[in-house]
Amino acid sequence: MKKTIPFVVASLFGFEEVAAQNIRPDTLRVIGLSEVVVSANRVRERRADVPQQIDVLRAAQIRLQNPMTTADALLNTGQVFVQKSQFGGGSPVIRGFEANKILLVVDGVRMNNAIYRAGHLQNILSTDANVLDRVEVLSGAGSVLYGTDALGGVISLLTKNPLLADSTTGTGPRVRTSNLVRYGTAAREKTAHTDLSLGWQKFGSLTSITASDFDDLRKGRRDYKSFPGFGENLRYVERQDGKDVVVPNDNVNIQRQSGYRQLAVLQKFLYRPSARQQHTLNVQYSTTSDVPRYDRLQEYRNGALRFAEWNYGPEKRFFASYQFQYSRPTLLFDMVRLTPAVQKVNESRLSRPFGRDTRDENLEEVKIGSVNLDLFKQIGRHELRYGAEAAHNKVESIGRNVNIVTGQTKGIATRYPNGSTYATTGVYASHNWEITPQLILSDGLRFSTVRLKANFNPEFFKSSLLNSDQKSASLNGNLGLVWMLPAGFRVSGLLSTGFRNPNLDDVSKTFEQNNGTLIVPNPDLKPEQIFYREAEVSQTIEGRLHVAVTGFYSTLTDAIVVRPYTAPDGSTTTVYNNQTFVTVANTNASKARVYGFSGRLNAALLDHWSAQASATYTNGRVLTTDVPLDHIPPVYGRGAITYQSRRLTAEASVLFNGRKGVADYSPSGEDNLIQNTPVGALGWQTFNLRTTFQVTREWSVQSGLENILDQSYRPFASGINAAGRNFYLTVRFEH
Repeated sequence: MKKTIPFVVASLFGFEEVAAQNIRPDTLRVIGLSEVVVSANRVRERRADVPQQIDVLRAAQIRLQNPMTTADALLNTGQVFVQKSQFGGGSPVIRGFEANKILLVVDGVRMNNAIYRAGHLQNILSTDANVLDRVEVLSGAGSVLYGTDALGGVISLLTKNPLLADSTTGTGPRVRTSNLVRYGTAAREKTAHTDLSLGWQKFGSLTSITASDFDDLRKGRRDYKSFPGFGENLRYVERQDGKDVVVPNDNVNIQRQSGYRQLAVLQKFLYRPSARQQHTLNVQYSTTSDVPRYDRLQEYRNGALRFAEWNYGPEKRFFASYQFQYSRPTLLFDMVRLTPAVQKVNESRLSRPFGRDTRDENLEEVKIGSVNLDLFKQIGRHELRYGAEAAHNKVESIGRNVNIVTGQTKGIATRYPNGSTYATTGVYASHNWEITPQLILSDGLRFSTVRLKANFNPEFFKSSLLNSDQKSASLNGNLGLVWMLPAGFRVSGLLSTGFRNPNLDDVSKTFEQNNGTLIVPNPDLKPEQIFYREAEVSQTIEGRLHVAVTGFYSTLTDAIVVRPYTAPDGSTTTVYNNQTFVTVANTNASKARVYGFSGRLNAALLDHWSAQASATYTNGRVLTTDVPLDHIPPVYGRGAITYQSRRLTAEASVLFNGRKGVADYSPSGEDNLIQNTPVGALGWQTFNLRTTFQVTREWSVQSGLENILDQSYRPFASGINAAGRNFYLTVRFEH
């Protein structure tokens, strides 16, 4: 463990940038446990010292994958399941937990906000895959270090930093640029990216811009024999001469009204006046066009298409953080890092039934202010990490009905109570003890508080529960042990508790589900609690082989699930937007459990060849009612063989999902059974080939063929078929 200290110091002040100059930029893998990770304890440390499973996706791997989005980058690893309700989506699932039960962190700042919903989220798309330096996926409860929302795990997104000039050369500014243009056939994708790093000895700047244009997605042509034509887009709605018209699709494999556009911009400034301190200003902005909600646009009622429009309006995310790092051995710390940040997120839902001239628009704006304080101290064989975090959310919610012909507007029910606030605070301490070089003990504690205030508008909600003022506190802990055995064997175990406080979306959302029910507010929700266990056995031959099997078991109490809801006046239906609905609501089920296992293999075969494989099985059930838990994917995984030489890198891979039958679906409707076949989600596999050829030092060409057999399939819980055969071509210029 003592070897981690140089890594910690280097990471704090960017010294790893100098060391990285001697590493090939296209090096794909670290085979073994010597790799350094950040997400486990908020500072860099050896992966071998961490008792919890962490999967790392590095820039070189993202570069070879050439993903359209960050969600696709995670999907292509085979270690994270991803759900999509529309093409412009991507909701990661970790060990049976999804959406607001997974914490997204970008450059050390939490992305999760007060309106992250429990269903499916596409917010991870707002981080550009082309500017990522690495992604770390921490599986299992992470509340001790990260607080609320980290029930299922943490996805830490780390973007590139400016590269400073080598102080020993004194040769002026260091200039680095990376540029690409990419075209893909399945969605006629057109992507352009450029980034420029300018670095002097003490000051550096990094500017990155990525723009993408995705046409309607084409599904595979090769249908399942038992369900021919499943997922075909037979007809869609167009507005012609001021009227809605149903148009036959001239190519049923093109999923009409699924395309969208996206823009992402990043600007970083780095100032390092001395070896002891560093200042980083980090500004990010992303936006989209309207993103069609494909599953809704293909929803039928009484044999006819129901909606003429159903779009997510432009999702805009503004992010700005300042990070101060200082290193000097003192009585209280060897290192301190302070990260204040602000974020503003705008999103909306725009829907108009077929034949109507009025569109319902629900618009949300969330403003978030946060601050993180992290400290590190080494005392002999003991490492202490401790700190504090605070975040405050304010939500503005607008509901309006707009006549698209006359422009007249009137108020309608807002999705959330307007002017609501949601605040979290926490203090934590994490400790590692190297009892012997072969035995490492980890432990930690966190105390958290959460407060939510929401006032319902009596004009739209005829209820006696018009005000919600929730307060809660939670004390969480973990205990882990790593035991290094002879011949490269390693055994680790972890016990951890965690919590997730109901946010504004849980407590007060009003939303019509695909199954025809209406989710209504329930201000009486309590926090979810989890007791998480994990055990892993692995063997490592450094640089040659790493194989691991991990088992996990989670027990949830007061788990929040959607269930039929009876109002205080005894009614089970309500009128919403002039329609009568059966009401459901988020409620606290008494108890649920999730368990499963995963296996991973990474092996160097010959001088230029390596192999990788992974598989994950998960099972979840609400024990109180003895029904399946939602968000539990079927078995999934990946296998790949990679060839890498000085100029050429090639990878052949297979991605696969098992089958999930109707009896294993949750009755909540969250898993979108109505969007799949009558027997549930069918199993599938795709075969893929990716290559990179370095033409010159600066120029490279990448090509790939994904879903080679052109299989038509729809992943579990998704509302759109995945891409059919996709050929892409990328040209890169890097200097």
